[in-house]
Amino acid sequence: MKWKVLVSAPYMQLVIDRFRKVFNDYNIEIVIPPINERLEEEELLAWVGEVDGAICGDDRFTEKALRSALKLKVISKWGTGIDSIDLETCRELGIAVRNTPNAFSEPVADSVIGYMLCFARNLPWMDRKMREGIWHKIPSRALRECTLGIIGVGNVGKTVARRAICFGMRVLGNDIVEMPEEFQTETGIHMVSKDEAKHIYEKGAEQLIIC
Repeated sequence: MKWKVLVSAPYMQLVIDRFRKVFNDYNIEIVIPPINERLEEEELLAWVGEVDGAICGDDRFTEKALRSALKLKVISKWGTGIDSIDLETCRELGIAVRNTPNAFSEPVADSVIGYMLCFARNLPWMDRKMREGIWHKIPSRALRECTLGIIGVGNVGKTVARRAICFGMRVLGNDIVEMPEEFQTETGIHMVSKDEAKHIYEKGAEQLIIC
């Protein structure tokens, strides 16, 4: 039996040739729709009627789209967040929903640290001045002089914390989930309430807060 799978995750489409052998080995025919960032409900309706599975990005799998997908058995998210998928309807119809936890924690954490360095060291503004021929050093601070507050210490937050301590930063965290003791020992993170974090921020301490 040949399966048909919709591949609408835009960033997977860019590297789809890497996976063609896997699909062929499992007798899977892939359907690749034209896409910019995501498929809206009306766009999905044109594609889901004959597919057995979907590898999606942030496509709007609404109740209407799901009830039109009569053969659909599984939706796999290329990424973590599944808030664009109507999970209640999926449960009712017996459609399995899967994602890829921690898939992008490393690159996202790199971007967070990159932005922190840019703002702490004023790099974009110094670069702009140099391009204008103005050699002026803008006052900045070292990350080790800063306190980092992480609201939501999930996979990305933990990865950011591990990078932050390498820069000598003091790290505060807030989460509704209790942090594993080994992670707290590893990073020295100090868990606080949102009110405590806000109080520290309002005291004027030099720090960077991320959410």
